Order: sequence, then C-alpha cells, then structure tokens
Amino acid sequence: MSLQHPNILMVLRAECFSPNAVEKDAAILHAVGDCLSRRGGHVSYVREEQFSAVGREVGAVFSMARSSEALASLQHAEADGVRVVNSTHSVGICSSRQALDELMYNNGIPTAPPYQGGAGWVKSDRGHHVCYAADEHAVRLMKEKVEHPVVTGHVPGESLKFYGVTGRFFYPSGYPQLQQTVERLARQVDICVYGGDAILRPDGSFAIVDFNDWPSFSCCREQAAAAISDLLLCQ
Repeated sequence: MSLQHPNILMVLRAECFSPNAVEKDAAILHAVGDCLSRRGGHVSYVREEQFSAVGREVGAVFSMARSSEALASLQHAEADGVRVVNSTHSVGICSSRQALDELMYNNGIPTAPPYQGGAGWVKSDRGHHVCYAADEHAVRLMKEKVEHPVVTGHVPGESLKFYGVTGRFFYPSGYPQLQQTVERLARQVDICVYGGDAILRPDGSFAIVDFNDWPSFSCCREQAAAAISDLLLCQ
C-alpha cells in the first residue's frame, strides 16, 4: 500500500442523486470498500447528507457525492493534499450538462448535435432529468417543466452503455474507436472513474450522449471495484 495514512473515507451518494439506482450505486462503493479492506485499508463510510468535513486522520476519499455542500468540503480536503476520487473539478463538469456538451464540442468529441428542431432531448443542466421529446411542441412543453433546460438533437441508433477506470475499459468490448474516444474524453474531464451512454448509428459512427462520474458498473462490478481500489493503493 502506497498511502501514508491508509484511512479511507467512502462517501455514499444521496438518494436524490441516484434516481432508480440507489442500491446499485451503494453496491459499487461497498465493493470498493471491501477490496480496500482486504488489502489493508482502514475503511469508514458516511452518507452524503451527513458528511461535513474530512478528518485529519483520513488519507484519501472515495466520494460519490454531488451536492454543492459536500463538494465544497471535499475541495478543502484537496487543498490540504488529500486524494479525492473523483476530483471535485471533474465532478463539477459532469454535473453540468451544458459544460460537458461544450467541452465535447470544443475538443472534437462526437456527441449529440445542437437542437435545430424536430425530435430532441431535454435535460436539466444541474439535475438528472432526461426526457425525450418527439417534436418541437413536446420540446417546448418539456422545457417548461425542467429547471435550467438544455436541449440537444436526437441521435437515432443503438444505445450502448460504457464503463471505465483510468487505464481500464470494461464495457463494451469490440468498439476500439469508441473506447479511444471515451478515454480521451476522460482525460479532458480529468476523471478517474466514469461511465455513460453512446449511440451507435447504422453507418458505424457514434455519438456520446451522456458521461457520468461514478456509475454503478452493474455488469462488471467486481472488476471495476478492484481497479478503483488500485487507484489509491498502487499510486
């Protein structure tokens, strides 16, 4: 173990940030904690709602938190030299759909086009509401219901989920160009633990339509947990 202080704090995500995935999100964090414990780490857990500060005895934090209050506390810890995975900077980008879209546009990452009429997706810039709207009238109605709406064009094709950890790409296999692009995006965001959704078009091209910090890794949880624990214990 390379941590000078092998006390590791695990911050569980608030339920409001885990729509329909509370148990899955908790499962990956506990799987990582189990890996760390088996390898000599001293692991403790706290829910995001109860988290306020990182104690001096903590050497690293694995956090799924997304609230502004929790991120502010984690920023203080980072300033004091505590390793936080994922970093508050990267979580901030992933928490803003507009910021993430702009980053992808500016860096040539294929993503959903700007909305220009017809069908589209209405998303909350700082929330987790994503709604498909079949036409312009539906888009207008959805925008009235969503706080800080961001609208992108619809990308027809097959939906693919992807999961990765720095240096490892778990799913899907057999799409090397998608893997390379996702890993490049992760470097641009400066994020270690990530997942998301891509649309594979009939012509073989693709668009990344969502990118998240700390997904549930449902199809590869044990592999991901081992790789995530390596982020701290082998660096």
